[in-house]
Amino acid sequence: MSRIRLFESKGLPDHERLAGMRLESITPLARNTRWRREMPHAEPLPVLIWIARGQGRIVFDGRTRGFGPATAIALPAGTPFALEPMPRTEGTLLRLPELFEAPMPPRPRRLKLTDVTSQAEMAGLLDRLARAGDLTDPPSGRAALARIILISALIERIATAQPPKPLSKPNQLAARFAREVEQVLGQGATLEQIGATLGVTATHLSRTFKATCGQSAARYLTARTMHEARRRLADTDATAAQIARDLGFGSPAYFTRAFGKATGQTPSAFRAAERGSGSRERPVDPRAGTKATSKPG
Repeated sequence: MSRIRLFESKGLPDHERLAGMRLESITPLARNTRWRREMPHAEPLPVLIWIARGQGRIVFDGRTRGFGPATAIALPAGTPFALEPMPRTEGTLLRLPELFEAPMPPRPRRLKLTDVTSQAEMAGLLDRLARAGDLTDPPSGRAALARIILISALIERIATAQPPKPLSKPNQLAARFAREVEQVLGQGATLEQIGATLGVTATHLSRTFKATCGQSAARYLTARTMHEARRRLADTDATAAQIARDLGFGSPAYFTRAFGKATGQTPSAFRAAERGSGSRERPVDPRAGTKATSKPG
């Protein structure tokens, strides 16, 4: 009789399998770092957003959707999204390690937890993950893995009970556009070029995206590019000239003008303000005493 070795994969210890896990309070979004969540961006790992109370809006799949209390939003790795909670919203954003024992829905889902038992279960699991402590400690690592698996199972049960509705053609196009923006990020692609890839005119693309997302396709493309510019200025030591080149700007001067128009700051002033605020994100090294963290977005 074979044994299922649930917590072993590729010979990695538990804490290394949890690398990249991060918990953030989304209430309130810190004023000096609101851009990190309120502008379109994508995470390299799956994301689960739990809204305990309050309301707000989220953009994903090229659509703007409202959310209320007791809502779970599951986003596969690489899904572009923008989160806009209202001032009294309380919730948690969890960036999940990709574990074969803990799959998340293959497409973005917004799920309502209607019964108090499920709500309490989700809140309790997230609270315990936030207090997981040093994940290099084997019992703590196993406990964190178990809680992620339980979160996955809870999401799967709820998603099964709330089958997704087929996307309309306009929504399908908006979702394809948002994904294509991720593919061409840094290539300096124009709206006309993206439209040609999707088989539509820029005019049709703009009209459709405005209807589904509430903003123009051009504005979304600019916002996504500027989020990446801000992220690199805040979290890396790349020069503004390097960032301008990597993001497809014709020259550093053009990048500086575009950045100033979008943010009201020069790249150097923005970097100095971010470094001064202590908001710089650093990669998690699980071999150096990894701890589950909970910090403002």
